[in-house]
Amino acid sequence: MAAVVDLSAALAATFRPDANIRQQAEQHLDQLKQTNFPSYLASITNELGNEERPDDVRQAAGLQLKNSVDAKDAARRTDLMNKWMSTDAQLKQHIRDVLLRCLHSPKGDVRKTTALVIAKIAGIDLQAKEWPNLIPSLLNNMGAQPPAPVGTRQATLMTLGYICEEVDESLLSPENVNMILTAVVAGMGPGEPDEPRLAAIRALTNAIHLAKNNFEVENERSYLMQVVCQGTQAASEQMRVAAFQCLQNIADNYYPKLQAYMTELYGMTTKAIKEDNDEVATQAIEFWSTVAEYELELLDDGKDDECKNFIVSAADYLLPILLECLTKQDEEALDDEGAWNRAMAAGFCVKLLARICRDRIVPQVMPFITANISAQDWHFREAATFAFGSIMEGPSVASLDAYVRQGLSYLVSALKDPHRVVRETTAWALGQVFEQVHGAEAEGAAPIVSKEMLPGLLTALVESLKDEPRVAYYVCDAIRLLALGFNTGDADTSPLSPFLKDLIQKLYEAAEVFRNHPSQENSGKAQIAAYEAINDLVRTSARDTLEFVGTLLTVVLNAINANLAVPLGSQQAAEKMATLQGQFCGMLQVCMERLCRSEDARAALVPYRDQIMETLLKVLTMTQGGAGVHEEAMLAAGTFTVATGPDFDKYLPQFMPFIRAGLQDHTAWQVCLSTVGVLGDVCRAVSAAIWPYCDELVSIILANLGSPTVHRNIKPELLTVLGDMALAIEGQFAKYLDAVLTILRQAMGMSPACAAPLHAADYDTYDYNNMLRRGIIDAVSGIAQGLGDDMLPAVFAFVSSVGGDKTAGDGCYDEDVARAAIALLGDLCSVL
Repeated sequence: MAAVVDLSAALAATFRPDANIRQQAEQHLDQLKQTNFPSYLASITNELGNEERPDDVRQAAGLQLKNSVDAKDAARRTDLMNKWMSTDAQLKQHIRDVLLRCLHSPKGDVRKTTALVIAKIAGIDLQAKEWPNLIPSLLNNMGAQPPAPVGTRQATLMTLGYICEEVDESLLSPENVNMILTAVVAGMGPGEPDEPRLAAIRALTNAIHLAKNNFEVENERSYLMQVVCQGTQAASEQMRVAAFQCLQNIADNYYPKLQAYMTELYGMTTKAIKEDNDEVATQAIEFWSTVAEYELELLDDGKDDECKNFIVSAADYLLPILLECLTKQDEEALDDEGAWNRAMAAGFCVKLLARICRDRIVPQVMPFITANISAQDWHFREAATFAFGSIMEGPSVASLDAYVRQGLSYLVSALKDPHRVVRETTAWALGQVFEQVHGAEAEGAAPIVSKEMLPGLLTALVESLKDEPRVAYYVCDAIRLLALGFNTGDADTSPLSPFLKDLIQKLYEAAEVFRNHPSQENSGKAQIAAYEAINDLVRTSARDTLEFVGTLLTVVLNAINANLAVPLGSQQAAEKMATLQGQFCGMLQVCMERLCRSEDARAALVPYRDQIMETLLKVLTMTQGGAGVHEEAMLAAGTFTVATGPDFDKYLPQFMPFIRAGLQDHTAWQVCLSTVGVLGDVCRAVSAAIWPYCDELVSIILANLGSPTVHRNIKPELLTVLGDMALAIEGQFAKYLDAVLTILRQAMGMSPACAAPLHAADYDTYDYNNMLRRGIIDAVSGIAQGLGDDMLPAVFAFVSSVGGDKTAGDGCYDEDVARAAIALLGDLCSVL
């Protein structure tokens, strides 16, 4: 077996506060991992299994072992899996034996770390049909006579839970699933100590999706429900929390089976919501949110007949309890954005109820609002305001109209409430009104936000931009949504036109204030929200404000260039500057897009062309050395190609190196995807002028299409851009035809193969399959002039597979793809 090296000192150093010492220790461990992986595995396993080592050393060894077989990045995880699979069988068996022995360790932290490592390795081994004694060994720990120590049973239950979460259910036989469930349920017994009982309920939560067969049998289903419901009444608060979390998983996986248990579930959950501690009450509310989300998905998918209407049936009784919870804000958590408590969970649940119950919820909630909106206690004012905002989505505009008209002036005045949380919620509620009701009035009805109201409303909003960043964030969002509600296409004027210049100026000034006070909490979010509000004000601007939009474009250009001159003393400063420049490039892009909607305004861009492109090239150059290709600058350049059309060819020599770099930046796949889209813009703009660059571009594109490490979402767009290139260079594309047709044939064969074996719920793969088909259609349409008869059978089979989705009725059918496929046949007929 591999040589064992003493790594205790290095592992201990990974926890030292001195960064230099930690770095040296990590480098030492990495060096051994790279130069002698078997010795590394044997050594850290030895440290983990050595009961004489300190706890932190053994924990560090366990984490190192876990990270040797698992990683967040998919490609890296595949490499590690392959490395484990190729490891000597004797060494792997030794590691497994040590891990199973560590479940018996008297050290609790070591047992917990070991449980996670076992699950990670099991995810690989069970797929390869290795480690056959794993599940039996774990079950033996649970069934041992005399009983194994409490710590061992707890760790074993944790391990079983992690395995059920980690391992694909197809790798576990029905017999193994039944034995696991039996062991887990036994561990939940009232006579068990709290530690293993808690581990058992958490394991059941992870394993519940495997219990399909059990939930089909009434007595087995009822027994499982009984055991979980008993857990909600346990003396341990952690146990009650875990039991309600398990009920959420049951609702999500077995909603159709809940009917017989809803009366009991209603009683348990509402009692917990009203009487139990905050964390337990929060999870009880989450049960109803889970049910509501499930029913919403059914209704959105047109499956009304499958909806049991649990929410509608319970709403009359559940809603008053939830509204009461809104008044129980946790003051200690007010400034903690990651906090989640009873009041927050209740607010989310009320919003879901509004979307399901629609108009009927309005008269149920309004009495609570009117009774508390002016209360002396800020908790009640805030709760009433939140409730008002929560019912804006779901009910019809007609049912809300009178209440909104009556309440809008109050909300505006409440922006000056003495309590920050009330002001924050008020700004959010205004945004909800603007998003859901403003602009959606019935035909012929007076606008909810009238011209007469605008001056006072905008004055109040602008004044609130000076508030704390958390409030200003929602104020910016409210302004953005107000603008979208006034969106009238390319109209000559808009109600916002007289205020646009001043409004954008105030938002710009507010963003600068937030930018110059980065230490102030939430200032970054408020800054971004201010820029996004400016963008939507520009997008929705009318023709009579285009001159100002042109002026704004020059202001943004000057800001970008001014920031380029700022010296950057650190990598962190460079990253912050890249983010800021991204915001400005986004604003520049929006200004160009708006001006391009009008021919006169487009012509006004001509004097600024060189300055725009020079500025974007500077941003791209600044970031290429450190942070890769700047995505926002790349997207702005794509819009610029549309604005300049054929004249963009003069910028190709300076710009194409960045296209190449973006196409090759696989690690930042969103940047690569954006670059592919911009390349399509360039091809359409300059046509044959792209020809000198095509050899290199086609080579990179084909390499990306054939690479397993390139993100799959990029590949359909790569096919599309091949079609764009073919249309741009016409007959010259024949040079690449054979290689491209080979790729297209492979993609056509892959598409029906992707669809055939899928489970009905695998919507992500269905979506990708349709993306792939659109890419194929775009590519074939683009190179139709170069197609020969030998391509027709593959095209016909591909189009037939698209039509086959309709008759299969498996949910993969996409009408847009079908129409595009039919259009493709028409294109082919026209050129043959």
